[in-house]
Amino acid sequence: MFTIPVLNIKADPLDALLAAVGYRLSMLAGGDNEDFKALLADRDVTIQLGADSAGVARYYQFKNGSFTQKSGAAEKPTLSIDFKDSATGVKLLTGGNVAAFMTAIQAGELKMEGDYSLLMWFNKLAKYIVPEIPEEYKPYIQKAKPYAYKAQQFAKHWIGVAKHKLGK
Repeated sequence: MFTIPVLNIKADPLDALLAAVGYRLSMLAGGDNEDFKALLADRDVTIQLGADSAGVARYYQFKNGSFTQKSGAAEKPTLSIDFKDSATGVKLLTGGNVAAFMTAIQAGELKMEGDYSLLMWFNKLAKYIVPEIPEEYKPYIQKAKPYAYKAQQFAKHWIGVAKHKLGK
């Protein structure tokens, strides 16, 4: 049985995303997907992601098939990725495009230190993060998309109203 550890998650979109990714990686590491487990085998690395400007840092430790995540900065990460801000981090991480990372480095939107080859390895892991949707559920998802879009527009409107009222 999988249990979710209690983690310190900040009210920041990047930290929430990184925590969710960490939860999913925990599930995969403890699961039965042999292809995923093969990617973890014989690895001893620490990957830190965050945005110093937002005070967000979270790191993932991979050690011989096991996985853990922690809030805060790692002592000696093998690879460190620091986004210029939370929004940039969320945009790049949810885009799933390694080339976008390289463009962002050139544009000064992120800094990387350490073993750059781990970015490619982590990208292989990331392909497993979003679970495959069974075929029988896909029609339901297609039917729900217009409603989700309407809800998103409704939420954006009222968030805008709230920000206006608060003077932000």
